[in-house]
Amino acid sequence: MKPVSRRRAAFTLVELLVVIAIIGVLVALLLPAVQAAREAARRTQCTNNLKQMGIGAHNFHDTFNKLPYNYQKVGTNVWESQSAHYFILPFIEQKPLYDQFQIPVTCLPGDRNGVGDAAMWSANRNGPMMVRINTYVCPSAPRAPAPNATQDGWGGPGSNYGWSQGSRVETIWAGNNLNGMIAYEAERGFRDTIDGLSNTLLASEFLSGTGQNSPAKYPFNVFYSSNGLFNAVVDKDFPTQAELTAIGTAAKSGPSKGNNGTLWAWYAAGQSTLTTSAPPNWSFPTAGGDCCPGGAHDWDRGIFPARSMHPGGVNAVLGDGSVRFVANTVDLLTWQRVGNRQDGQPTGEY
Repeated sequence: MKPVSRRRAAFTLVELLVVIAIIGVLVALLLPAVQAAREAARRTQCTNNLKQMGIGAHNFHDTFNKLPYNYQKVGTNVWESQSAHYFILPFIEQKPLYDQFQIPVTCLPGDRNGVGDAAMWSANRNGPMMVRINTYVCPSAPRAPAPNATQDGWGGPGSNYGWSQGSRVETIWAGNNLNGMIAYEAERGFRDTIDGLSNTLLASEFLSGTGQNSPAKYPFNVFYSSNGLFNAVVDKDFPTQAELTAIGTAAKSGPSKGNNGTLWAWYAAGQSTLTTSAPPNWSFPTAGGDCCPGGAHDWDRGIFPARSMHPGGVNAVLGDGSVRFVANTVDLLTWQRVGNRQDGQPTGEY
């Protein structure tokens, strides 16, 4: 008996193309959902980081009855100094790292006139300052450039959170003029937050620079205009939209530096502090005055807005330790009042 021939079933070319098309459609439908889920997880981690910073600041205040300065001189130069991030290390489960820092007994917190020690600064700069602290790094933000990837050697482990120095267009050497919860040379405590802890910003997010001064890249690098435009602001506590636009427009065509957001333990604006003079994710570049300080911005003029890669806004921790998401569309004056600890006006809804 002749055996029956059986043909093996197979896809035709048309059927194969149809299957591939269906798979492509499914991937296109699922990919945004997967990306959204991942971003939701990253945003939750970012929220937790700010919550830990808020708890750390409260525990520091409970211990010393004041908030940390954002300035601890170490080296012989005023810019060789540590930030408030350093001070709260013991209160975010980083006591062993805190103990590695060397601080001269001749340099008190908040005092830039102390007698520094060059060897201690070198030890800090090349040692504990280069340790990556996950609490200070937002998982949604681009990773900070490594030291060997920068034009000027100021790369570092990353820094994506800044303490609020308030709504003024000044940074660092403004003394007691700074109206935020954290200052450099002026002692602050919860008692000084006259508008209430739940109404005042303690800290929020910012982005790291590219590590390259050129080409200038928005929104990552710090751009520079001139001190003249900052000095022309009539009310330094509440710059108007027109005044901000003038500064931002000038900065767009100015030089830039890209090593901001790299060193969490360094005191400079863009490394450990931000301002609420401009809204979150400001459409103009982060702006400094006369160019160019050594790291990001360690002079006395600047607009350092909160920035993030989260869609639509930034995470922020308030003085009472609560964390909330602030939209890019927040009213300018409202956001300035959130940063100002003592303006005496209601913040409104945001």
